[in-house]
Amino acid sequence: METEKTTNYQSPIGKLFEKFARQKDVSLVYGDPIEFINKKVLPVAKVNYMVGGGGGYSGESANSSVGQGEGGGGVIKVTPLGVYEINSKQVKFKPVIDFKFILTLVTILTLGLALLD
Repeated sequence: METEKTTNYQSPIGKLFEKFARQKDVSLVYGDPIEFINKKVLPVAKVNYMVGGGGGYSGESANSSVGQGEGGGGVIKVTPLGVYEINSKQVKFKPVIDFKFILTLVTILTLGLALLD
């Protein structure tokens, strides 16, 4: 009669999924506040991630030996968006890209091209 053996095998892919499951709160998007003399700065980022994997484990039997295999992959992309500047009077968001500067640049280029015609 065969006796079943148990294993304490822990898949590395499983550990990765567990980490993201625990961290699925704002700590993935908002960084730790940075304190200056009279204000705080809170970094903000956009986080995209995709992970996948699979594996298998077969125990030892009378006719076969132990076999295991797994694979996985993924991508993590973090894009800084800006910072919240917090002082005693206000909270102000400062984006990484200055949209006013880009709008001014596009306007100048458009007017310049229009004047060339």
